Amino acid sequence: MAKPYEVIKGMTNPEGSKPKKHNSDFRNPKTKLPWWVEILFVQIGLPESLLREFLKLKSKSSNHYINNRKRYYLSAIAIATFMYTYPIVKYSINNNRCVIETLDYLSKREIEKLGVTVSKKVLSVNYCNGGSYSIFD
Repeated sequence: MAKPYEVIKGMTNPEGSKPKKHNSDFRNPKTKLPWWVEILFVQIGLPESLLREFLKLKSKSSNHYINNRKRYYLSAIAIATFMYTYPIVKYSINNNRCVIETLDYLSKREIEKLGVTVSKKVLSVNYCNGGSYSIFD
């Protein structure tokens, strides 16, 4: 049996009872679209199916990032470590090449004629680190 309030409301409202609104009907029409949606899909006119696919991909990628956050952090730390140590390693490689080439050059020359009593390795390291060039002239 119907409640008396509903019967009176139905009699006074000629349109009858209004259907309940869904949550989607409560959207605020004044909210602005993101700038990229405004440009690509409103101004340029790309199809809505592309927007749907892009939003699905965005949702999947955010879920993937949330599930694999630890791997991304470890990868970022590994890349930062490599970027930090690479110049040091490169400098050491170049310095070692310089020492080897200088040792080869000193092997060809007779150091005893110059009157130097220091070993060839010490002379080559000194030369590669910006030491005296007068020995090699």
